[in-house]
Amino acid sequence: MSKRKWHHPEVPAGERVTKVWRSAGELEDTPALRQWVDREFPRAAESMRDEDDRESTRRDFLKVMGASTALAGFGLAACRRPVDLIVPFVDAPEWVIPGKPLYYASSMPSAGGATPLMVTTYEGRPTKLEPNRIHAEGGGTDSFVQASVLDLYDPARSRDFLSKGSKISRDEAIKNLSGLVKSGKVGFVFGEDDSATRTRLRKDLAAKYTGAKFYSYEALAGQGRKASVEATFGSGAEVVTDFSKAKRILSVDCDFLELDRQGSVKGFYDLRHVNKRDYSEKDATKSVAGMNRLYMAEPTYSLTGGLADHRAPLAPSQVGRFLSQVAQELGVAVDNIPGGKFDGDKAKWITECVKDLKSSRGEAVVLLGSRYAKELHDLAFLINQKLGAYGKTLKAVQTEKAGLGDVAGLVRDIDAGNLDTVILLTPANPLLENPTVELSDSKKVSLADALGKVKVVQWGTSLNATANAADLHIPAAHYLESWGDTYSSTGVYTVVQPMILPLYGGITELELLSGLLADQVELHDSMADAKAVSPGYYAVRKTFKGISKVSGERAEVASFKKLLREGFLADASYSDITGGAKQVSVPALKEVSAPTEKGLDIIFQTDASLKDGRYINNAWLQEAPDPVSKVCWDNALYMSPETAKNLGIYEELVKLEKASQAWWGFGPDIKKTDVPEEGEGPSLYAPMASVTVNGKELEAPVIVSFGMADNVVAVALGYGQAYDQHFGDQFKGGNPSFYDGSAITPQNVSSVGVNTGFDAYPLRGTSDYFTTGAVVSRSKSGNTYKMARTQEHHSMYGRAIAREISTMDDEYGGHKTDFAGQLKKVQKQGMDSHAPENISLYKPEGAKDPNDPDKRLPHLSDKSHQWAMSIDLSVCNGCNACLVACQAENNIPVVGKTQVAMGREMHWIRMDRYFAAPDEKKAEGKDEWLTAPEMIPQPVACVQCESAPCETVCPVNATVHTEDGLNSMAYNRCIGTRYCANNCPYKARRFNFFDYNKRNPVIHKNLYKGPLGEKQVGDSKHLQRNPNVSVRMRGVMEKCTYCVQRLQTAKIEAKQNTKKKALAGAGSVNTEVSPQDLMSKTDAVRVACQDACEAGAIVFGNLLDPKSTIRRIKDENNKIINDRAYDLLNYIGTRPRTSYLARVKNPNQDMPGAKLVGRATIHMH
Repeated sequence: MSKRKWHHPEVPAGERVTKVWRSAGELEDTPALRQWVDREFPRAAESMRDEDDRESTRRDFLKVMGASTALAGFGLAACRRPVDLIVPFVDAPEWVIPGKPLYYASSMPSAGGATPLMVTTYEGRPTKLEPNRIHAEGGGTDSFVQASVLDLYDPARSRDFLSKGSKISRDEAIKNLSGLVKSGKVGFVFGEDDSATRTRLRKDLAAKYTGAKFYSYEALAGQGRKASVEATFGSGAEVVTDFSKAKRILSVDCDFLELDRQGSVKGFYDLRHVNKRDYSEKDATKSVAGMNRLYMAEPTYSLTGGLADHRAPLAPSQVGRFLSQVAQELGVAVDNIPGGKFDGDKAKWITECVKDLKSSRGEAVVLLGSRYAKELHDLAFLINQKLGAYGKTLKAVQTEKAGLGDVAGLVRDIDAGNLDTVILLTPANPLLENPTVELSDSKKVSLADALGKVKVVQWGTSLNATANAADLHIPAAHYLESWGDTYSSTGVYTVVQPMILPLYGGITELELLSGLLADQVELHDSMADAKAVSPGYYAVRKTFKGISKVSGERAEVASFKKLLREGFLADASYSDITGGAKQVSVPALKEVSAPTEKGLDIIFQTDASLKDGRYINNAWLQEAPDPVSKVCWDNALYMSPETAKNLGIYEELVKLEKASQAWWGFGPDIKKTDVPEEGEGPSLYAPMASVTVNGKELEAPVIVSFGMADNVVAVALGYGQAYDQHFGDQFKGGNPSFYDGSAITPQNVSSVGVNTGFDAYPLRGTSDYFTTGAVVSRSKSGNTYKMARTQEHHSMYGRAIAREISTMDDEYGGHKTDFAGQLKKVQKQGMDSHAPENISLYKPEGAKDPNDPDKRLPHLSDKSHQWAMSIDLSVCNGCNACLVACQAENNIPVVGKTQVAMGREMHWIRMDRYFAAPDEKKAEGKDEWLTAPEMIPQPVACVQCESAPCETVCPVNATVHTEDGLNSMAYNRCIGTRYCANNCPYKARRFNFFDYNKRNPVIHKNLYKGPLGEKQVGDSKHLQRNPNVSVRMRGVMEKCTYCVQRLQTAKIEAKQNTKKKALAGAGSVNTEVSPQDLMSKTDAVRVACQDACEAGAIVFGNLLDPKSTIRRIKDENNKIINDRAYDLLNYIGTRPRTSYLARVKNPNQDMPGAKLVGRATIHMH
């Protein structure tokens, strides 16, 4: 038997068994998957051969290397290192110290509320975004915020003024702009974010341009929700959810924790923390009484659904039926339920859920996905009104967006001839998204056709389709280059201030609006005079003067400085709408048939990486695996296993071939299968399918998505914006019908966005969230498409990895185990149930020397700092914010789709995702076995083992243990044997197979060209790099370091502060200092992943500090003291510094299937 075949039976006979899988291949237990897992590392990792010359020999390899070396000498005259000069400031700012960061408070404007930020800058370069923790909503960030700093340095950003795609001068642009607005019939289209200054300037524009009209538009904004709220509470109204008061939540296809925000989620997580957010409650049995309970009905898994206590798959066409039955059982006067009442388990699910909501009246809320129709939101309003939610868990506020029309109003005004010019100030890309507006029963007009009737001015940061087609394109400044203001999700006035002058001479939104208000139209030129103050500053200053509650110039100046220092004005916020809500009648809903095999529902999803397509050029987001599907660099058609089987696609997806008991290490050998060297075998190539709806057709690869409702297909929007001649290389069996092998370039995007995914916008037609009647079939060409999926990478399959318990008594096997009893079993799940206690091979410090009893072993550890981390699975939703934050902080490179497919992604922290279902469900023969499994995310990075297996195998001591407990890397020693990665049971190490930081990895086969490949040296993206972190090159191993640069900074600051205190007034420099004196401030050090986590799932601190939060989970000797805590793979004796806290589910015992909730990981196998 191979040494790498570690499979073993960990479940004692007669015990409960839980099936856990990460992919269809694991679920079906295919031989190809087994081969992949047994091999542990891709065979391609053992060579540097490209997929086209995989048959080459060692002799060929040496020939190539010799040629590359010769070419390197040929291309580098004298091979002399280039001279780089350090140039001092001409006028040195007194507050800038080279090598020391400066921090500025700002915010990132976005629909649904701005994110308050603290921006880290080095010598004027923004490098990292952190949450502003003194702000009430500054608990964390999402992946879009973390990645936005990369957009600032995007070399493909717009730099020039364009007219119909042709470059023009600034003077020509000003002249053109003057002519385009001369008539006064101008339409201004803003984004869905809010701004007090923009509102003030909007009023001035309306006075100057008498025919001006104003709109807001973003492709995936919730127009149905907006229409319902404004019809009820008035123009500019918004309804905000207060999750801190919501004990019972029913979410109907509303991903309120991630992509469909309806208020600050900090309160939700506060009520989800079992031991409170600071873990001050030691007795978990007491604190679970205050936990909230989340019910979720949705068509496909969302991150919110993954945290739900009860979840039901629900086709989007049946949402009206579902809400009507909920309303009727609550007592709302619903006469007719379209399609009739649900029966069976679904009816019981609704009944028991409604009972629970009614019992928590005033502390319950029902949320509906914002992109559903107005009529459904009206019904949701009546439900919440019946629950007493308004004024408690929900409140209506008055925003600054009153008077803004929607996209339908824009198209109507253009069609009526009310506008001559439209100025697009939205981050949307109308020519890509192109929604259709129904003007009458017989007339439909697309947005692109409407814009073709007027002159278009587009202000934006990217050269997308709209920019190239516009009559005038104005390059926009990034928000980190701009003055502005905005409001957070709860309505707190928040400032936006520039960190750097516009890198490419872009113009801010407020500069453009101010220029249009001047006597003669002008556009501020920051490149002409760097010392000239932006008009945006004066605009914000004037707005602030009007809303601040201070009098006198000196007080106003002091207050504005405080605003810039803190980033927000706490006493300036939205006003509550306490009355005046219009009467809402029960809507008459159309009856929609349930989807069938011949007529599926198709969902047009907001993408977790690209959103609506605006982040197409952001490599960090493109390479971050989708939290549910684990696909990166692409989109796909997602469907349930049953739907795939009905379409005849499932077997092709998993290549079903039942295996023998060899999985567990006994029985006959498994049959060898063809596992491609460059990827993960059966899930590397996905079959292409064709979907037809509304007379439009799309060919795209198919992915099985567990937890989806049957007869539903989902596709993410925003992909497929550009192709080149290499697009066909990703197919086997022929190109799709829309691609003939030539280059297709509908618009200009950077090399990052080329050949990524498939454009699903044409299928959508209107701006609806879903459409019925879709027909899906296997592509006639029979071809397959290469996918990069990480779900089977770095597998620890076969162990009790993620763990979960329930607040409900476990009655399995006739033995009742209460919550306290389940807590006691957390550390004994899986192999830990019959593994002996860990005994370290290392003698403790101060113990007798075995070779000399009179001597003691030296004290080698740091007496001031011993670092540790804990990750709470109860609140982690798998959102990727920590992954992108780590990438930004630690200069982690992007490797591109091809390298990811080979298992070579470089992320230091990965987000594993498991689906799990107890075998009782399978035994009962219910469909929920596959359609409603639980989803459990788990972040995994280097766990900093005290007895690290990697350290003992390195031949050059490149990986060593530090005095403060870190398993550290000495990059200059590493010779790339990769023994450490082979010996790491957590699969946490990453190897630089190429110079990812030097060569551009997203250009086709550029990495394989060696010194002839295109370099990134001098690229503006290098300005983002953290100067305190080494940039690793080819042949070097790397991994998580616990952000050692931050730890060292904290130590140095502690020493400096101690020295100042010790020497203050001292007559001698010989002052004694204790280890406690050198200890950093309690919980002052925050690592990048911890800072980004909005849920507060990650705790980091000093084990030697008795006041630190981590000490409520572990003691000073790294021993677990929290009942929910456990060590990953504890039974192998590595003694990791990172521990996990088991997920706690809070089910309603009367719900169907409640006894199986929270049992997903009793035994993972």
